[in-house]
Amino acid sequence: MQNFELYNPVRVIFGNGESKDVGRHVSKLGKKALIVSYEKHDFFEELLQNIKASLAKNGIGYVEYYKVQANPLLCHVREAVELCKTELVDFCIGVGGGSVMDSTKAIAAGVLYKDDLWKMFISRHDREVATAPTESLPTVMIPTLPATSSEMNCIAVVTNDQTTEKAYVMTPVLYPTVSVVDPSLTCSLPAYQTAVGAVDAMSHVLEAYLNGDQNSPLQDRLHEGILVTIMSELRAILKDPTDVTHRANMQWAATLAWNGYIQSGLNAPTPMHQMGHVLSARYNTPHGVTLAIFIDSYFRYTCTLNAEREARFALLGEKVFGLVRQGRTDKAVAAETVNCFINFMDEVGVPHTLTAAKIPHEDIEAIADDIVAHGCDADGNLPSLPKIGRDGIVKILNMAK
Repeated sequence: MQNFELYNPVRVIFGNGESKDVGRHVSKLGKKALIVSYEKHDFFEELLQNIKASLAKNGIGYVEYYKVQANPLLCHVREAVELCKTELVDFCIGVGGGSVMDSTKAIAAGVLYKDDLWKMFISRHDREVATAPTESLPTVMIPTLPATSSEMNCIAVVTNDQTTEKAYVMTPVLYPTVSVVDPSLTCSLPAYQTAVGAVDAMSHVLEAYLNGDQNSPLQDRLHEGILVTIMSELRAILKDPTDVTHRANMQWAATLAWNGYIQSGLNAPTPMHQMGHVLSARYNTPHGVTLAIFIDSYFRYTCTLNAEREARFALLGEKVFGLVRQGRTDKAVAAETVNCFINFMDEVGVPHTLTAAKIPHEDIEAIADDIVAHGCDADGNLPSLPKIGRDGIVKILNMAK
């Protein structure tokens, strides 16, 4: 385990029905809030009405901004920032999944940012191009989809609609002030969204496990436990979507997957995310689906690249799927581990190929160029264990067909 500094100031209020009392939970943050949610929000109408009633009961005014879409756009962040300034908003409330929560963070920081908003975001890894915000309005998150951990981390991702680049900002001022995590809000989620969100959460754990410090046994056991929990709870949810106990277990596992606790000391890069961002930016592919594509192809490419990779994947298979290693080669167990993840995604109905995601194969070279431009370091390598150059990226994309 490497040296690390851990800081996470988020106040989490977890429990069924807590969203109905959000006004009391945020009453000290100010007198006027911006409520951020999706452009299409019919399915949230009752929730939004409850939130507005609770705010009013506690003497808090509000302004609505309902334009966010999956893979949120910078133009909407810009628009909402101007609305906040005009309306003299004190804090921002995000009601939705990762797209809404990321937008809310960017909006709250953007209100106080002195430069062009795009300069907040890291769109290159071969050189410094971003200046992180140093202050933000307080934010409140009410997550409705277990997936991104955005309710408890300091990361926001948006797509620049003018340049078709997806980029992120990561800085402590983006930590939410309060997150009201109400698992009952997820009970009406369709099976597909639930499953794609679960795979998204799994990807966070897998990135850290496979690419972070390889001598951190406590973090390994925590990662393995979260993976086992997400998979078992997803199976239970798909059988009975209304069981709030399983929904609560899934919600907390997804929150812990990328809130910084279990990544401490690992210093792990995120190659699957860097590749996935390009697919989302080019084709508006759902974030969780892009990660599923690379759980399949990136795993198959890397699992037998060298003895260290074979041993690591074999350990993962042993701990998560109960695979027997005695009397077998690590190479064989590693390949079986990858098949277990692919079979699980098939079982729960998550697409994991370019074909299934309707991404044209003839674009592979252009996709690779974008990954190199946005995700690779100054030497042209994608941060990973081991590092992967353009040739490797093209092989991964061809394996993803």
